[in-house]
Amino acid sequence: MADRLPRVYALTSVWVIAWVAAHMFFQRIVFSNDLWWLQYYVVNYESGFVRRGLGGELLRIFPRSHYFTAAYAVLWVSMAVWLIALAVLMWRIVSTGARSQRKTLLALVVPVLPFAFSYAVYSPHPELFGMAALLAFSVSLTAVSTPRARMILSALYGIAIAVLAFVHEAIPLAFALGAVLAIIVLSKDATRRSQRICAVLAVGPGILSTLSVAALSRRDLVAQLCAQVPHGMVENPWAVSTTPNRALDYMLGRVESRTDFHDFMCSRVIPIFEADTSGAVSMLIRWGFFPLLGAFLLGLVYFVGTAWTIRYFSGVPVRAFLHELRHNLTLPLLASALLVPVFVTAVDWTRWWILITCDVAMVYVLYAINRREIEQAPSRRNLLAFVCIVAALAVIPTGAANNVGVWSVHLF
Repeated sequence: MADRLPRVYALTSVWVIAWVAAHMFFQRIVFSNDLWWLQYYVVNYESGFVRRGLGGELLRIFPRSHYFTAAYAVLWVSMAVWLIALAVLMWRIVSTGARSQRKTLLALVVPVLPFAFSYAVYSPHPELFGMAALLAFSVSLTAVSTPRARMILSALYGIAIAVLAFVHEAIPLAFALGAVLAIIVLSKDATRRSQRICAVLAVGPGILSTLSVAALSRRDLVAQLCAQVPHGMVENPWAVSTTPNRALDYMLGRVESRTDFHDFMCSRVIPIFEADTSGAVSMLIRWGFFPLLGAFLLGLVYFVGTAWTIRYFSGVPVRAFLHELRHNLTLPLLASALLVPVFVTAVDWTRWWILITCDVAMVYVLYAINRREIEQAPSRRNLLAFVCIVAALAVIPTGAANNVGVWSVHLF
């Protein structure tokens, strides 16, 4: 069996790459959903301070005639940054310590997890930058051993996340758990005092930024924000995809569907910038119990499935990972509490679960690759499960379901 493993790995890799290309072609060419994601860069600070205005400020650097080129470039950059980060993680898995078959299995599983490739392609939210920053921070912690170096890394990460809060205010809250887990688990020889200081440096600046956005953002600029949005025709497949047959007609080029960017954003997106926290909570209540429950349960399935996958192929039990937190539960609990405002002010609960999965999974993987269990040879059953799981997840775009039940552009 051992002499056939390189062929199994090669064929699996080719399968994944082929489906990567297929998903890219489908999402970029056949059924482009970019109109939904451009909303995160549609406002700027020209008329005053508003939440999520920093992304629009980046586009103002370029001439207005190049607005759409710059906007699409930002989407591509966010995807590229996260995919490069994933490639670094895969390299880190196979290059750490002695080579082992389980490390190869784990490295090839990572790209098909819900927060990985399909999330980047089908859901290029601004948090892709935050995910890349968290992964860079986590990997860097495994490479340093002094308290001073850890504090410097924590401060740099905290500054980066604080800046990203002005692109999307939920980023610091969504990745606080991942930063805290990385500090506790990946620098476990650090003192508790040192870990607390690093946690404050890594999480504190982002919280302050989010609070400043909530407190200082103006909500009386809807007319001015609308006036800033340029006109231009953009693909909008959802306008005609009212039935499966209509969607198929669009994908086959039988019908076209383009929407004026200005009109779409002014009618569907800009109004959310006059909403306050109570308005967001009210929208959540109006959304309904069952859609939220479905979104929550799907996200929970992603979380549990990802944890099981890492445990199964690495051989490192989840309880061993959780055991590292036994002496410092306060910090993870406080970081988890920061997720509550995200859930109570936004309806896309599956998306938040995917980010929680990313928080935990990245640290779990970096922890597992230094454990003895991963050096053990996988069984024939492990290899068969590997082929089946990777083959299936490469085909199914799990990251595309991050907003299950959400069919309006009121995405928080």
